[in-house]
Parts: sequence; C-alpha cells; structure tokens
Amino acid sequence: MTTPATCPRCAALFECGIDTGACWCREVVVNDITRAAVAQYYDGCLCRECLTAVQDRPPIPSVREFLTAQLKRKWGRPPRPRSSPRP
Repeated sequence: MTTPATCPRCAALFECGIDTGACWCREVVVNDITRAAVAQYYDGCLCRECLTAVQDRPPIPSVREFLTAQLKRKWGRPPRPRSSPRP
C-alpha cells in the first residue's frame, strides 16, 4: 500500500511507495552529499521529479522556492502574486 505524501520542495502530491519496497527513491541514484542535503533542507520525501532534478547536485533552495513550498503545504495553494501599491 502506498502512502499519500506532499513533496516539500515543490508541494506536488504523490504516492510514496517506501512501505511497499517499490519506490522511485530506490531507483534514482543519489550521492551521499545530496542525500544529506535533502534531509537537512526538506522534511520528508521528494517527488520523483524533484529527486531526479537534485540527483547530481545538492538541493540548495532559494528563499523564494523554500517559502513558496511551505505556503503551498500550509494552505494547499501557491501564494497570490503581490500587486503594486494602490495610489
């Protein structure tokens, strides 16, 4: 049985298969430095797309990427763009 999860990097919903032994995190080759950085910067598993994107380099998110993902996790939607101040 897979477990519903939300990617802490992009806030995408995905099914984690770690309990079944059939999860892409076992298929995507990630070096130890990157694996440690993922554990440091993110709480939980990354979706296949994000794990594949960071497999060759440590995932150091920009402040904007990090905060956007956190807001998506909290409210289930991306933040609204800021509008220019009204006169």
